Amino acid sequence: MRYFLEFDTSRLPEDRSEVVICGSGIGGLTTAIVLKELGFNPVILTRGVGNTYYSQGGIAAAVHPQDSPHAHFMDTIRAGRYLSDERSTWILVEEGVLRIADLERWGVTFDRKNGEYDTTSEGGHSFNRVLKAKDFTGREIYTKLLKRVSDLEIPIIQGDLQEIVGEEKVEGLVYASGGSLRFLRTGAVVMATGGAASMFLYTSNPSKVRGDGIGIAFRAGVPVKNPEFIQFHPTVLEGTNFLISEAVRGEGAILVDSEGNRFVDEVQPRDVVARAIYAKIKEGNRVFLDMRPILSRGVDLQDRFPTIVSFLQERGIDPYRDPVPVVPAAHYYIGGLEVDTFGRTSFPGLYAVGECTCTGVHGSNRLASNSLLEGVVFGYRTAYRVYHDIRYLKVSGSRFSSRSGGSGEPPVTFEDLKKIMWDRVGLERNGEDLSKAKETIKNWIKLALGSSPTPSNRQILDILLVALLTVEGALLRKESRGVHYRSDYPYERETFRRDTLISREILDL
Repeated sequence: MRYFLEFDTSRLPEDRSEVVICGSGIGGLTTAIVLKELGFNPVILTRGVGNTYYSQGGIAAAVHPQDSPHAHFMDTIRAGRYLSDERSTWILVEEGVLRIADLERWGVTFDRKNGEYDTTSEGGHSFNRVLKAKDFTGREIYTKLLKRVSDLEIPIIQGDLQEIVGEEKVEGLVYASGGSLRFLRTGAVVMATGGAASMFLYTSNPSKVRGDGIGIAFRAGVPVKNPEFIQFHPTVLEGTNFLISEAVRGEGAILVDSEGNRFVDEVQPRDVVARAIYAKIKEGNRVFLDMRPILSRGVDLQDRFPTIVSFLQERGIDPYRDPVPVVPAAHYYIGGLEVDTFGRTSFPGLYAVGECTCTGVHGSNRLASNSLLEGVVFGYRTAYRVYHDIRYLKVSGSRFSSRSGGSGEPPVTFEDLKKIMWDRVGLERNGEDLSKAKETIKNWIKLALGSSPTPSNRQILDILLVALLTVEGALLRKESRGVHYRSDYPYERETFRRDTLISREILDL
């Protein structure tokens, strides 16, 4: 299962780069900027705008004198149900204060009032420590980092990663662009390809973020940690993938059922709120987010949430008068590639940052607005690790070839996978459903391995692998913890306060 595509690098157009960053979210852009500032010449390979751009709520950091990294640490540990890696979490909350200054140095502008940060709170936070740019914080960060990349003249290649090349260490990568394949020779690759929450029927993720980068690195031999933990955002506009930020509830919006009855404390951690909504929907109720209580606090909706209000009004919903119909949807992939605190994987020359990784800071349930912070903190650290490692990552002039037979179209569509993942591996799980999902997905993978080795077939194979990893992790964790809820084990178990680690050998394909 090492390779799937049929290619011979001696027959492909070849380029060279010191470092290649695959992905252009906050983690990838931060890594590229810091590497350039350190004197290297990285290249960014991306298929387009990712999740960072669409992030509404904000970025959490203990910047206020009355707040502290320790309080932020404890909130993160509690939200993660005591599965968070403590060393990584301390790094997140302490270095996060430094990285906010770097974001501003690179041009990011956060909301201020009377010269001070105009911070807000979200579910699970004990202090108003979420910095924001109205309700388009991700867009503000993304556009300013992208401008910094442009100012530093860091090349950006539009293309799809296909394969990590090299048997014992990274020697390069193959990517598809403009209908053809190219070989990019390098000794260092940084995966920043995003998460895999889009493999569920209802999701807040854009269609281009599919999680196949995790599958590519997994096939190269990198283990995946805690893939069973997928965070479902409680409030996505019914019938769309448009997320209504956690900050709306932080400002005072309430959740009500079809009868107008409030049924949950809205500022609890996301897993609690999402399951409460899901329970109402299973009863046949619809659920609504009522934003009108925010007005009684003297907050103007249009000024505070311009993106959300405009989107709703374009669809005939007036949040000044009408409650907004919402559903939970798969939002954030907490598990991912196993990395150390400097972004290194177990495959020499291969690094990873952002949502495709599992640094351990989120435990079993991500604290709101910690994801952007994770991207910039660990992207920064990864750049410094590459700085020290690159002198040892000598690139050979070897040629690589791989042959894979097979014919026909993919045995399954992405939509087929999304449905089975939602039905059997969603907010509530049980052993029987998980076992049936595992059997089906394994059969699809075996068929995919025999299909024609085209880029589209390779992508569905890698997505199926990530789905199988998710199911396998959910079967192994016989307890309910954080976002992982099993109706046949509806309680936390002390003996399961440990990580799930899955390698290629465990899948037995």
